[in-house]
Amino acid sequence: MQRRHKNKGGKWNDYVNRIKRNVAFLGIERIVPHNERSQSRSYSRLFKDAAEKGYESNIRDAVGYVLTKPYKNVRLLEHSKYMLPIVDANGFTYSGFNMGAGESVLFEIFSVIYSCGKGALLVIDEIELGLHAEAQRRLMSKLKEACLETRTQIICTTHSQEIFDCLPYDARFFLEPVGGRSKITQGISSEFAFSKLSAQPRSEVDVLVEDDMAKTILVAALPSEIRTRISIVSIGSATALARQLSAIYLKGEERPTIAVFDGDQKCKEKENLKHGRSMAENPGDDFDSWFTQHIAYLPGDIWPEAWLVQQAQNVVSRIATYLQFSDADELADILEHGLQAGKHNEFYEIATRTGVSRDVCISTFSSYICQGHDLIFDDLVTRIRGALEMAG
Repeated sequence: MQRRHKNKGGKWNDYVNRIKRNVAFLGIERIVPHNERSQSRSYSRLFKDAAEKGYESNIRDAVGYVLTKPYKNVRLLEHSKYMLPIVDANGFTYSGFNMGAGESVLFEIFSVIYSCGKGALLVIDEIELGLHAEAQRRLMSKLKEACLETRTQIICTTHSQEIFDCLPYDARFFLEPVGGRSKITQGISSEFAFSKLSAQPRSEVDVLVEDDMAKTILVAALPSEIRTRISIVSIGSATALARQLSAIYLKGEERPTIAVFDGDQKCKEKENLKHGRSMAENPGDDFDSWFTQHIAYLPGDIWPEAWLVQQAQNVVSRIATYLQFSDADELADILEHGLQAGKHNEFYEIATRTGVSRDVCISTFSSYICQGHDLIFDDLVTRIRGALEMAG
């Protein structure tokens, strides 16, 4: 990979050493069907069979998978820089002039990927255009395969949660205007991204957490009169939490916000504060105190999964009864195996050995532990109550 940067008004660093590769851009005009494109209509009689490229079957299989459509054959006609697909499917032969917008878009996307050669960069605006939700998910699955095969990099924009959910955290970038600039947050959860895009009314207090594990623990620990008045949103990571706090600081707090870090982040508070300060670029003298006033921690000094399993060892008999284990010692052994499975893998191991899903395990353990350890969450509950009072 190559990381390049430039200052405002400056030049790109190491310009002569930039990676040489094909770059293609697909804008929203691709959604216009061939029969409505002026160039396609003008050149309709000039399209000719192109020499076989060798990747027609790849295009056929990719589009067929996304649309769950059995294409028998695919040919590509060309004129100048324009391409027109002709396909055989379900006993019919038809061209791009008779395709729906989504079908035509898919042939264009995969034709570009395979025609650009190895290592190309493809930029796609609104990648979900013309495709229903299932087709969007299948497109992302097939794109990952095609990009791995051709070493293609894709940069795309989207307003689709289906598309966003198919991306790994480090490939997600959320753009929002902050103080006249574009604020970019990497590794954001789709839940948080699309709650920000939604025009629906929101709760009185925003509680930001690192992941769904932390969210499950908080839901189990908080009284219902608090849960119903707040929004608990998983952001993605500790650094993403710090970045989001800096964005809230710059924009101004729309509603009271508390960022709840995992317990193992207590020893990294200075690092997270430093990261948040750097993302705010030119923060005021009050930033450090503002930041610390808006953070809290889950109980313990380790990551939530390990903390939850350790606490479960203290109430193993109750949990064993609920999960219908005849011998609590058997569940105790399973918990030990879970702790040995490695960071964040604890409940995958426990779920496998107990025969219930990971989500059921986490929910069950959280309920039993949080009910028996109310005092552990007192500080956190007090903080959230205080934020609700401010909101009122």
